[in-house]
This record gives sequence, structure tokens and C-alpha cells, in this order.
Amino acid sequence: MKRLWMVVSVLTSLPLLAGGSPQTPPAAEQATDDPYEIPDSARDRRNPVVRSDETLRAGHTLWQKHCETCHGVTGRGDGPNARLHEQRKGHAPRNLTQPKVQDNLTDGEIFWRISKGIIEEGNNVIMPRYEDKIPSETERWQLVVFVRELGRAARR
Repeated sequence: MKRLWMVVSVLTSLPLLAGGSPQTPPAAEQATDDPYEIPDSARDRRNPVVRSDETLRAGHTLWQKHCETCHGVTGRGDGPNARLHEQRKGHAPRNLTQPKVQDNLTDGEIFWRISKGIIEEGNNVIMPRYEDKIPSETERWQLVVFVRELGRAARR
């Protein structure tokens, strides 16, 4: 339960993402009744993208296009739309640089949240599904690499 709420608090505002060639996820990852629940199969996925200057540049470009307006330039949840998002949706974008976020989520969990978003009952979109906006899994994984880099930068 603690892990579930950690994931909820961490990713209720992870607007990030990427694109390329669409791939159909395993059935266990396709649907869940709880918009905050991340399946075990997603949690265990490993990032196939290696951190490099090129990967970080690609992830940064995706971040600027899809995530910065809510999560901010440095990932602290202070983007220009953050206050409006909180007022309209009842959830503030998360500070993705916090150690509790960086240390308690696997790359697979971050990838899943980016891909599936957070859509509550009644179609209340807390965070959009980026698998539609960024169909390339490789690009979504690049975004995961960039989110990790935001955490490293905050610790320096």
C-alpha cells in the first residue's frame, strides 16, 4: 500500500514522453481498474536505452515538448501550468527530482506511467497517455533516462 501511494504521489504529474514505432504492450499492462496502479509486469521492465549524450538530448527535447509546462524546466513540478493544473484537476505536478521519487520507482514504473498516464473515472485526465502522443517506445525510454538525469542534477 505504501508503494502504491508513493507511485501515486510521484507520478500524478509526470507529463513526459516519446515516439517511434508503436508496439502492443502485454495484456497485463493494457488495462487496470485503478488509474494509479502499475502492474508488476511493468515494474519489472528494464530500460533498453543506454544513457549517452545523444539519449539525453533526445530525452530533453521530448521533455520540453511534453512535460515542461507542468513539471518545469528542472522537473520540480513548478512549470507555468502547474498551479492551473492543481486548481482544475486537484493534483499538483510532482517534483520528479525528489529522492523518494527517484529511489522508489523503477524505470519500468516511470515508463508505464508516461505511457498510460493517469486518467480517473469520468475521464478526469490527471496526466495524459503519452503512448498516443509518442508512439515510439524508444523515445519514451529516452524520456525515462532524462527523468533520471533530473534526479542526478538535483543531488549535485
